[in-house]
Amino acid sequence: MRKRFTKIICAAVATISAFSLMLAPACTSYTRSGVEADTSADKVTSNGGFLAETGDYVYFVNGVAANTDDNTFGEVVKGSIQRISKADLAQGNYQSAQTIVPLVVYSGSYEAGIYIYGDYIYYTTPSIERNADGEILNSYLDFKRTKLDGSETMTDYFFQSTNNSIDYRYVEVDGEVYILYALSETLYGSSSTTNIHSVKCSTKENTLLAYNVSAYAFDTEDPENPCAYYTMGVTQYLGTDNSISMSYNQLYRVSADVTESPRTYDFSDVEDYDPETDPLYVNYGDFVFDGIGRTQIETEGRVTQYNYAYWNEDAQYDINNSEYTYSIKSYKDGELLFTRVSSTGSSSGNLYALDDSQVDADSDGKVDESWDAVTRNAAMSPRLYGSDTNSYEYVTIDGKLYAILTSADGITKGEVIDGKVENTFTISSDASATILAIREEANSETESHLNMYYSITGGNGYTVYRIAIDGDSDDYNKLPSEPEWNTTWTYRGVRVLDLDAVSSWYLPEFVGNTLFFASEISNMADYNYIMACDLSKDGYMMTNAQINAYNEQFEAVNDKIYDYNDETNADGTEAYKNLADALKYLYYTGDSEYLAELIQAYVDIQGKDEEYLYSKASAEIYLDYANVEGDWADYADDYKMINGTKVYANFSDYYYTVVGVMSDEDKDALRDSYRAEFMQTYPEDTSTWWEKLSTVAKVFFIIGVSVAGLAVIAGITVLTIWLIRRRRVKKTEGGQRMFVDITDDDKIDVYGDDQNN
Repeated sequence: MRKRFTKIICAAVATISAFSLMLAPACTSYTRSGVEADTSADKVTSNGGFLAETGDYVYFVNGVAANTDDNTFGEVVKGSIQRISKADLAQGNYQSAQTIVPLVVYSGSYEAGIYIYGDYIYYTTPSIERNADGEILNSYLDFKRTKLDGSETMTDYFFQSTNNSIDYRYVEVDGEVYILYALSETLYGSSSTTNIHSVKCSTKENTLLAYNVSAYAFDTEDPENPCAYYTMGVTQYLGTDNSISMSYNQLYRVSADVTESPRTYDFSDVEDYDPETDPLYVNYGDFVFDGIGRTQIETEGRVTQYNYAYWNEDAQYDINNSEYTYSIKSYKDGELLFTRVSSTGSSSGNLYALDDSQVDADSDGKVDESWDAVTRNAAMSPRLYGSDTNSYEYVTIDGKLYAILTSADGITKGEVIDGKVENTFTISSDASATILAIREEANSETESHLNMYYSITGGNGYTVYRIAIDGDSDDYNKLPSEPEWNTTWTYRGVRVLDLDAVSSWYLPEFVGNTLFFASEISNMADYNYIMACDLSKDGYMMTNAQINAYNEQFEAVNDKIYDYNDETNADGTEAYKNLADALKYLYYTGDSEYLAELIQAYVDIQGKDEEYLYSKASAEIYLDYANVEGDWADYADDYKMINGTKVYANFSDYYYTVVGVMSDEDKDALRDSYRAEFMQTYPEDTSTWWEKLSTVAKVFFIIGVSVAGLAVIAGITVLTIWLIRRRRVKKTEGGQRMFVDITDDDKIDVYGDDQNN
């Protein structure tokens, strides 16, 4: 019967398991309660980076997480994607953020990030799959998407990369979303090559766009640009194992939506050619430039099947110039910068600029048929002659092109005239600056400037400075003066507070006049959550002069706190011992009740006097600071509403504050770190267990022990009497007991059959 029952159970389990497997393929998403739908999703104004912005919301990665962090769906806080409404952002409700993607959003490459297309947000996350040894494959990267309301998240992925530093973009072409990526990988044979791919997300079809490219460039300022430029060498296969590598190369452009090559290549003369083993050449891109040089078609051995521009029957080539090698310098906001080095020229080439609109006038993603890859060489004029040794940032001001150069000597600006940077002058002595952003910003209804944000050494990560770069040389040579202080400061580098942004992550980003950054400021370096710094003033961006005043106000708070350390009593003793550290703790945390709790702890735990840690005067100042009274009454009229509470200018959150939700563990750890740094930790309890008892407890303990002792004595007495009585009863009932005389025990055989009485 039992065996029959076991068989029935096993059959039922097998049936249920089979039925579950039948249903499993249909369940391809994590589901959870969604938040309010984003009806402004069709108005995306920012994509890529660690935040994406729609008409009503800002979606952002909630801090810097590692690929090794726990990536259990629904459990992730740090590194998740959260969103905050722009209405809440404007009102300072920074903690009203909602979690949209409760996964670790991570990538080892910080040129791309999160994207919004349609009703979905696209991102990358470390894999949670396991290998045969049970180890999590978190070095792999999964490409996924989630609905904007957070209600549906893929359980699988569009594409998985075994390299988590893969260079990628999510792009959209004609309503279809593609993953455009480049990767060094081994596809054929044993040699690693750099290849460009695209994945069509709706079908997960992976297309190899270009195989074995020499160099490539994705657009670094427009992360939605679906096009890439790349260079390829030219190899002439001679029908055997022999081949000739030409001393020039070619420049191509390809769009992510391309699914086939615009031409065919013939390798029938190559012995044992097998395209499955090695196709030799894959190139779906359009020809931009051919560096062949001499172009007489009768020149034997120089024209290959890759020089396909020659097969245009209407073209007549009679050009006799040197061979060219193209090197890509950058691709920014639709403009390609490259050098072209002649085989007979110097080692450094001239810098050329090519705009997408020149090769693709109708913006269909393909190079126009009218574009000729050979004759266009002669038509190109250098932007700069012999300039590839300098990495300029180019800006257009009042219709003129300028070059900005950051170097160890400072920041310089010059106008580009006839292929040369002319009239160069220094705009800042700040050395070796890293440019973070260049933005046109309005300071009032009538005034705006082209401002450059940059970082220099001196902080934990990226410091944040700002300077207007639209002035002439005289503007940068003026000394600050009171009548013109506002104008003068515009053309001086001004640091924005003491901000430090994580330098090994995405660059800081703006939403309106609010700067978002992954924080590496003091005490936050171990946590790296996103913080916001609102630089608005009367509805406009602060001027540099106002930022300078903001800095002075910020520094004055800290200076005033530490001035208490210099106060002494009449006898020369310290007047406010430990007060400055207590105020710094309060400055960062806003925990106004903790001091009284700490004082009481020293009284209770170590029996200290109430004024052991802080004098009464110090405690009063602590409360005055918290309530903006007494010494701190000057700040009573200067506050912001942050998370529904008035935050005054003597608190750090007034200047910048965490956006989004911190995990409970990190909140506790951050609080404890502040307590440790500013000596606000609880006293150690070194007393014995007896010393820890209060007087009342000791009295009750003694009474309890006494009562217990009396009870034990009474119990022993009763037990003894009972045993004696029991012995007597047994003796009476059982008669005479056996007696063994052991005075001469060596003669007694205790194992014998006889008994002696």
